[in-house]
Amino acid sequence: MKHIVCMLIAVVVTASPSLGEDRLASASTLSDEARSVIHSEIKTVIDEGYYPGISILLIHGDQVVMREAHGVVNLETKAPFTVDELCWLASTGKIFTATLMASLVDDGVVAFDDPIAKTFPEFDGILLRDGSTPKQPVLLRHALSHTSGVPSNNWMAENGVIDSDPKYADYFFPKTPQDFVNACMTLGLVAEPGTKMMYGRPIDLFACVAEIQTGKSFVTLMEDRVFQPLGLRNSTIRPTADELKRLAPLYQSNKPGVFEPDSFGLEVAERQNERLSTAGGGVYTTLDDLGVLMQLHLNRGIHEGKELIRAETLSQLYEPQPGTNGRYGLAFQIHDSEINGKSRWLSHPGYSGPVAWFDFERDLAGVLLMQSNTVNRTKHHQRIIDTIYEFFPAGRPGN
Repeated sequence: MKHIVCMLIAVVVTASPSLGEDRLASASTLSDEARSVIHSEIKTVIDEGYYPGISILLIHGDQVVMREAHGVVNLETKAPFTVDELCWLASTGKIFTATLMASLVDDGVVAFDDPIAKTFPEFDGILLRDGSTPKQPVLLRHALSHTSGVPSNNWMAENGVIDSDPKYADYFFPKTPQDFVNACMTLGLVAEPGTKMMYGRPIDLFACVAEIQTGKSFVTLMEDRVFQPLGLRNSTIRPTADELKRLAPLYQSNKPGVFEPDSFGLEVAERQNERLSTAGGGVYTTLDDLGVLMQLHLNRGIHEGKELIRAETLSQLYEPQPGTNGRYGLAFQIHDSEINGKSRWLSHPGYSGPVAWFDFERDLAGVLLMQSNTVNRTKHHQRIIDTIYEFFPAGRPGN
């Protein structure tokens, strides 16, 4: 695989007004000193050599208080990383899936505690791998919290199951909801539902149920219930050829200054044009569009003065689920912070580098886009967010 060696020193800052230049201009919640410190931390992370570029969006209440990009997007052309880059979100796209689920629950189409067997009756017969019957059925909430008991990608790898084995083609590359359900039935459960978190592909059971219950594709549901109501004109699950041409290149970096081109985001796009779309990581979007989604959650389901999803429905996404050690809700990671006041914040990172989060106590939502897969991304996310939190005290009135 081609290696690109590059130590990044310069920082390029860009900005454009598409999220609301008037709000940015009138923002008063972030001082010049705070902005400088956050800049410095992002520059330091880039200079450590794991990311060609990083963009950041911070929304405090109803104001965009920071929106800019640093570094480069393409190591060969040296084109600057801008706030308008189209990026593959990988698992950060689960936030879109969670929002879609809440919309369907809000309208009574499905319920979080619906058994998978309500849609696929054969699922009533799924067994543990020792041949015993599970003590409770697999529910939609189990699929969204990765506690279904269906084997995860990691379990499959650890047990010698590879995606090139034709026996498991319907698990790795299902073309229809029934394909994936049949594969789960064949594999059986490796843990009692609701008792053990095994992160990965079984979240796609939600997409299977949603398609059958509505008679619409997962792509259409996402467009009709999330993208269009929020005005997300730069978000897609099936990018066109033109969109793929402007997709930010993805890199992999496990050694400072050494980058390998990573084609995973392109492979996912190709697969989704031929098969069941993944609920776990199939969204391509921009900084602004992801920021609008995070603001919807920060505003408890209100968008531009209109309630799109009831707050009480969304709140169920944020509750720790059994079997997750209190660290995962329904397609959301749960964190606690004691920097500048104790608060709880919810987020989701992705293989391709991004993270998006919101925090009710700080009245704050944020997005970081960095198109590089590195084992250090969790550490780097936390460093930047901790730096941001120094300037946003917890304690939103009414929370």
